[in-house]
Amino acid sequence: MGDRCHMQVTCRRQDQSRFEALGFQLDFEQNAQTPVIEMTDEEANYAHQGRLPADVPFLAAHGPAGNYGDGFVACDGKRYADVEAGHDGGFVVRWNEAKDEPDRSSLAAIRTYRAVRKRVLAQFKQLAAPSA
Repeated sequence: MGDRCHMQVTCRRQDQSRFEALGFQLDFEQNAQTPVIEMTDEEANYAHQGRLPADVPFLAAHGPAGNYGDGFVACDGKRYADVEAGHDGGFVVRWNEAKDEPDRSSLAAIRTYRAVRKRVLAQFKQLAAPSA
């Protein structure tokens, strides 16, 4: 028995088969020349936790399921980061009740995710740039 959710991934076309092996399919008909594609898995078991590749750049988002909420994932091919997301976007920050302040590890995870996401977006932008 699993805990399935809707999951979307943006990746390089050359990595398409890596995500198809997990159950992702192209979101919509896309230009065959587009180097960056969007794929969806309507039944991602546990949001593919522990199964997503950590050696290729991609961005992913998943919806909630029975045992977890929304989340974001980013991997730049070297560093992998995932965070909990709020219902309407944004991030979930754990609260340290004893100190009455945001949990430092939670904030660090968000900062790591944002840094990795920024590197992935730069890689995708470079792929999409016309070659001279």
